Amino acid sequence: MTYIIGALAGAAYGSLIGFVKYAVLWKKMLGSDKNITMPALYRHIIISSIINAASLLLIFLLRNVIPCDFVATIIAAAVMLSLVGKLTPVREIVDQVEEKTE
Repeated sequence: MTYIIGALAGAAYGSLIGFVKYAVLWKKMLGSDKNITMPALYRHIIISSIINAASLLLIFLLRNVIPCDFVATIIAAAVMLSLVGKLTPVREIVDQVEEKTE
């Protein structure tokens, strides 16, 4: 039972972090009227990776405090961070950069 609770908690946490990251990082870039440059795109990708690593590190650091299974929690959080990352329109941003550089 703790595996299921851990998986659900990790999925909720990963989804929340992923959606907040999208709203703060990527949606702002899509709504911007400025030209999107490759260095700005790379900077956002690096920041996104750092946020993912930090959110998983937080679960690791709290592994003795959380009342559910640690492994199920961190795996579910990592999967949801990845899935939410795949749902963000990064491809659309890259296409905008490619169009402007041609």
